[in-house]
Amino acid sequence: MRLLAVVLGGLTLAGCGFSPPAPPAVTTAVCTDADAPAPETVQRAIAALPPAPWVETSRGHANDCRLQWVEVTQEQATASTPGQVLFFDRNTPLGTPTPEPRPYITVVPSGPDGVTVQYQWLVGDEPSCCPTGLGTVRFRIGSDGALAALDPVPNQG
Repeated sequence: MRLLAVVLGGLTLAGCGFSPPAPPAVTTAVCTDADAPAPETVQRAIAALPPAPWVETSRGHANDCRLQWVEVTQEQATASTPGQVLFFDRNTPLGTPTPEPRPYITVVPSGPDGVTVQYQWLVGDEPSCCPTGLGTVRFRIGSDGALAALDPVPNQG
């Protein structure tokens, strides 16, 4: 019976694609409003994105409170609607990890001075609900003060 449950569970995942649940980004630091980008700074960064009615969906920071992020997507979005992550060194915009918005992005738990972005993409003719392509990229502020990717950004998406 237990083997049957495992097999059926595996078939369910295989039939609908692999979409691992992304735990909420959590930190143990207590950051203040002074550590976060000002609302005007975030709005200017959003205005620099390709035209769309963008809305903020979440925000957070690395444990040291320096690297801040804001995730945005388009109004009335679905899972496959492109979104973007905006990065800040406190109130200084650092840009985005990819030049164009991508679908299926999620910020996952962060580290002491970095943030991890999970990318997913469709493989073959998968339905848009169930991407099986998966990659994560760790970001931090480099010694030059710019956003630095510690892993290669997947070119799918």
